[in-house]
Amino acid sequence: MVVFSDRRAGGGAELWVSFTAARAIVRAAAEAARVAAEDRWERELVRWLELRAETAPGIDVGEIAWTPDHFERQRRFVVDALERAARSGQHAPALLRWAALVDAHSQAFVQFGRRWSWSVTV
Repeated sequence: MVVFSDRRAGGGAELWVSFTAARAIVRAAAEAARVAAEDRWERELVRWLELRAETAPGIDVGEIAWTPDHFERQRRFVVDALERAARSGQHAPALLRWAALVDAHSQAFVQFGRRWSWSVTV
């Protein structure tokens, strides 16, 4: 099983799915984000999601390289991508639950200087 979570929000903020479903969910999220990606952060998110889909698809919302100055716009972009993926995918309930985890993530949890982790261990 693979978990999508927001550890900063507490233990109840989790979604457990099979490894196969997690890969499909993250791939769907990457594809949905790709069609709307315009700036550097959005394109990096797409590449990061693609890497995660292939290596370790479980994601904690805090692993996303949020930036404090652009957090609200970034969070909206991710939520919109997950909702878009849910409209066109077979894992709609899981994608919408993940979108809710992202939407509930607080800007107070964002660390200045957070970067994408490109090396992922399984």
